[in-house]
Amino acid sequence: MPVMSDSELIKSIKKGDIKKAYFFWGKDTAAIENVTKKLTERLIAKQNRDMNYHFMNASDFSASELYDISQSMPFFADRIVTVINDLNAEGLRADELKLLFDAVSETDASTSTVIFYTTGVDLTGGKKSLSAKNKKLADHISKCGGIVTEFAYKKPNELVKHIQQRLGESGCFMSPKNAELLAEMLGCKLLDIDNECDKLSSYASSGEITEEMIELLVSDQLETDAYKLSRAIIYGKRAEAFKILDKLYAHQAEPIPLLTVVSGSVMDLYRAKTALLSRRTESDVIEDFNYRGRDFAVKNAFRDCRSMSIEKLRYSISVLSDCDIDMKSKRTDPKVMLETAITKILTAK
Repeated sequence: MPVMSDSELIKSIKKGDIKKAYFFWGKDTAAIENVTKKLTERLIAKQNRDMNYHFMNASDFSASELYDISQSMPFFADRIVTVINDLNAEGLRADELKLLFDAVSETDASTSTVIFYTTGVDLTGGKKSLSAKNKKLADHISKCGGIVTEFAYKKPNELVKHIQQRLGESGCFMSPKNAELLAEMLGCKLLDIDNECDKLSSYASSGEITEEMIELLVSDQLETDAYKLSRAIIYGKRAEAFKILDKLYAHQAEPIPLLTVVSGSVMDLYRAKTALLSRRTESDVIEDFNYRGRDFAVKNAFRDCRSMSIEKLRYSISVLSDCDIDMKSKRTDPKVMLETAITKILTAK
């Protein structure tokens, strides 16, 4: 199955090389949403959408309706655009799948485009690659001259060039070290990275964007700060832990989602620690727990867990789990519950 990278896809769209069908999937759902929106806007003007734009959710998808659309011509417009969200081919009967394939085959690339994009469904069945029927659909789209693109999270070092180019358009620059830091802070989410680059460029006007500017202006740091908080808690650094917690609250972090992210960070450390004790590698953890696209999280956990006690990590998971149950079943202020749980871990022997 030929796959086009996200960067090549964007270049293709900018050049006006429009295909009859697109299939977008992967973990970076924000990027998928953004590309789908921009592609749709490029293909059809808002004033022409009444008769020439069709949107289907997976719940109301009809292969026969899509086939009928494939036989239609635009009404006072250049193109018909059909956008289908979260369709999982595994849920289709054999006859529906055949009709879907026929619809793609018979779509005229000069007058019609169908876009399949996923933002809320797993097309892999928990594995690395597309499940059998979804792969058949992707293969068919490729064979018909369409484009298949996986939007996976990149590693921080893979985004350095992209960040530097983005900033360079505004006359700014950033060191590779700080570009990697920015990517890691934002969880390697391309759309968030682009937004923050624009904000930083506007602030600096020109010249170098420093680490101090990143720390000051980049607000979407929940995962990174939660990881720092988890590390401070495990190490028993009370002042640092509550300083980070205050910072998170200042950025309007809510205690329940924050607990979820902190718990996830502690689990990263626990998995890394158990892997080290079992003489397993970073690659083993990435493979066994599906960290593909978040390799940096495993790398950081392996780096930081070495001097941590496995007993302390287990105790921390237990406390955070109890806190989660309490938050969802009691009327006590969730902030008080979270701070109590943090204090329990900090003071544990």
